[in-house]
Amino acid sequence: MRPVQASAVENRRLPGTPGPVGCVALLTARKACKTLSHRFDRCSTPWLQEYEMRSDPLQQIFHNSEVVLRAQFHNLRRQMPLMYGLMAANIAFLTVATYEGMLRAHSIVGGALLGGFCLLRAVMWLRRGDAEPADIRRYLQGSVMVSAALGAAFGGWCYLLLSGVDPARQPAIALYAFVGVITCCYCLQALPLAGWFVLIFGSVPVTVHLLSSGAWYLIGTGVMFVCASVLIIQSLATSYQTFSDLLYSRKEMSGLIEALQHSHDHYRASVELNPQIPWIADPKGAVIELSPRWSQLTGVKLSDGLGYGWLKIVHTDDVEEARAIWEQAIASGGKRPADVRYRIRLADGSYRWYRARASARLGEVGEVTAWFGTLEDIDEQVAAERLLRESEERYRLASLATNDIIWDLDFRTSHIFWNSAATAVLGYPADKEGVSLAWWMERVHPGDRRKLVEELRVILKTRQSLWASEFRGRGADGAYRSLASRAYVVRDDEGWAIRLIGSLQDVTGQKENEARLYQAAHSDFLTGLANRAKFNENLQSALTEAGRAGKRVLLLVMDVDRFKTVNDGWGHDAGDTLLREVAQRLQRFVPEAATVARLGGDEFALILPEPDRLGLPEDLVGDLIAALSRPVRFNGRQIGLSLSAGAAIAFSDGDTAEALHKSADLALYAAKKQGPGHIRFFEEAFRDEARRETQMLSDARAALLEDRIVPFYQPKICLRSGAPLGFEALLRWHHPDGVRPPSSISAALADPGLSVQLTDRMLDGVISDITRWRGMGLNVGRVAVNGASGDFLRGDFAERILNRLAQAGLPPSVLEVEVTETVFLSQKARNVETILQKLSHAGITIALDDFGTGYASLTHLKQFPVDTIKIDRSFISRLGGPASEDSVIVDAVVDLARKLGITSVAEGIETATQASMLKARGCDVGQGYFFGHPMPADQVSELLKAGGIASESGLFG
Repeated sequence: MRPVQASAVENRRLPGTPGPVGCVALLTARKACKTLSHRFDRCSTPWLQEYEMRSDPLQQIFHNSEVVLRAQFHNLRRQMPLMYGLMAANIAFLTVATYEGMLRAHSIVGGALLGGFCLLRAVMWLRRGDAEPADIRRYLQGSVMVSAALGAAFGGWCYLLLSGVDPARQPAIALYAFVGVITCCYCLQALPLAGWFVLIFGSVPVTVHLLSSGAWYLIGTGVMFVCASVLIIQSLATSYQTFSDLLYSRKEMSGLIEALQHSHDHYRASVELNPQIPWIADPKGAVIELSPRWSQLTGVKLSDGLGYGWLKIVHTDDVEEARAIWEQAIASGGKRPADVRYRIRLADGSYRWYRARASARLGEVGEVTAWFGTLEDIDEQVAAERLLRESEERYRLASLATNDIIWDLDFRTSHIFWNSAATAVLGYPADKEGVSLAWWMERVHPGDRRKLVEELRVILKTRQSLWASEFRGRGADGAYRSLASRAYVVRDDEGWAIRLIGSLQDVTGQKENEARLYQAAHSDFLTGLANRAKFNENLQSALTEAGRAGKRVLLLVMDVDRFKTVNDGWGHDAGDTLLREVAQRLQRFVPEAATVARLGGDEFALILPEPDRLGLPEDLVGDLIAALSRPVRFNGRQIGLSLSAGAAIAFSDGDTAEALHKSADLALYAAKKQGPGHIRFFEEAFRDEARRETQMLSDARAALLEDRIVPFYQPKICLRSGAPLGFEALLRWHHPDGVRPPSSISAALADPGLSVQLTDRMLDGVISDITRWRGMGLNVGRVAVNGASGDFLRGDFAERILNRLAQAGLPPSVLEVEVTETVFLSQKARNVETILQKLSHAGITIALDDFGTGYASLTHLKQFPVDTIKIDRSFISRLGGPASEDSVIVDAVVDLARKLGITSVAEGIETATQASMLKARGCDVGQGYFFGHPMPADQVSELLKAGGIASESGLFG
């Protein structure tokens, strides 16, 4: 039989449980039932297991809990020595009482053996200490068997004594025997089975002898013994039951205490882990206990929150309501729970929403003994509720404003219910509040019907919860409208879709607007051509298609030459007319498969798939640019038009849209460097040139960072007297390989940002050198510094110069600013004029550099405060040649300067002949290698100390 765990209901006597006689029968029957026991055990219930254990007292020893075993053992350790001692005394009295009336062997020998055995057992029990459960079970089992043997031996010995004594003394002998048995039963109450065995085996022989004696008084004594035995057996059973109940009561109490402790620990852990804050108030509503989390949350001591102190941290707008609801709950006598929301000030000073709830604990007569409550953070819930209310209100107002159709499709009936908005949206009668699904499908555009049916089928087959779709639906007027629908799928408990509830909106206008927006986002507003975004999409598509087909793609990037001049000189309307005309000509002249785009400003692009079908790309591009480059009429006048173009071919010049576009841009840059109207196809050398320019920018930045920019000075000589009039400051920079000219970083001079930094560094160096020279008593005249285009873009060029002069304590007359003709053309004339006028008024002279090489007009000489014209070196280098037109140009410029009262300066004089010719023509100032190479500041001071260089030339005397 499987062991049964001890519990609060184990080892208790069940109603109808057999007594000692039944126990003997069960012990006998157990061997016969062993075979069936194993099978029966598999299906036996705990009640049957307990019944069997209760029916078999020996099972109690093996299945009693440790608590019961130890209690039995503790009791027997005290009672067993006493029992054996009393038994030995009783045996001694019986021996003495029967010594003279019978054989000594029966009396003395039997008494000595039994008495010695009892004393031996008493000593054994006295020496036994605490034991383990297994040892206790062995001791108890041994005690049961010893009790049976002792009872049988004692009963048999008493039977012999009764048989050998005088009948008159037999009642006394029987009484001694019975007293001994009763003594054993008393001491064995904790082990009733042993007591039963002593009583049965010890009293039965004596009782049988008395009942069979034939003497009425002996028979009566035997009957009394039988009655007493029955009572003793019952008493043993009752005493053991009481003993067991007491032990189990103690065990249950211990279990309850342990469970209570577990419950208490669980409660404390729950309180600590629970996001809610528990609290307790007395019957009058004063808080008497608060969770420590309240103090951590609010930063207020727990003692300050007791009573009604918690109201101090409640938001002032919520105090009155919180107090009123709390007082109403208290006044109800516990019949009405408290439930209130309010805001609490936290430790950081912020407020959060909390919900306080409390219910009363009632006493025996219904009085309130305490209030138990919790404080729950509902800030996010309140925020969500507020958002939900706002959302619902917005939805309600939006529904009224948008007039959307609200519909409900029942999949079980295939019927659609909708609201009256269907009249306004679709034009169907107001009384037609519902239609069949088939009726509505007939009004869905045939091109969208299959898609819509498939979407509904997916809803029915899957667990999809939301549905959104756009389709065209026919209204009552027969016209199709673009409709957008969104719906929620309602499912039953098994997950089957039963309804679809949503809205239907007429988005026809929206679709039309989207088409217009797409057109606007992908086309140029001015010309109607594709814009940069559409160009990029089409270029990528063309390359993808060409890659699959093994074809080529031509990309042509074009730029309108001198467009800024047209825009500034003729006005923006003229510029817009020019751009529109270019767009129209491109659309007329290019194939239909090509894409024409305006990339921005005056830049256009052409994507031509499979250009080889139309001839050589070079011829195609040349013919196209020639066709585009014809004058454009504007307000009755003609505007000259020419385009520069750069071409690249996929996939030799680039295998991606970005790479191909970059190659075409490099080709365009190369074409524009050659001049207006040029066309260049991409070459690998262009990449090298781009890398060189990138290197130039890098070198310039490094030179600025490491302070390697220095001014060199070239003298300017009066051609009439030979006297040095001043110097031009020329940029040089130190390279590990030596001093480099500005041409080695020319890209930086064209960069708006770097050019300004270079100018500032030159100004700092020049002003520092002038200050030093003046401190040495040397008169260097005016020093010319060059202004770049970037200097005029910022608009603060004049302030930058004048502030530096003021800080150095130098007069403005020490400087001259040289400006190239391109500055007049590339900047806004008003901006350049303002800066030059400010410099001129301050006393700084203005020189127009490289005159004759650009597109400056005589108007610029009148518009700007020009003090000096510098004739470009290209005209000077060819003076004296056969039939030279340069002489005529030089004469004209010198004559123009003289008549305008402007100083003329000739650049690039390298020979005495050139100097003589210029002097003869009346040119005022000369500059060039003939008079001196650019030199560092130290050589300038040495030159001035030596008295100048003009005397060495032989021209002046």
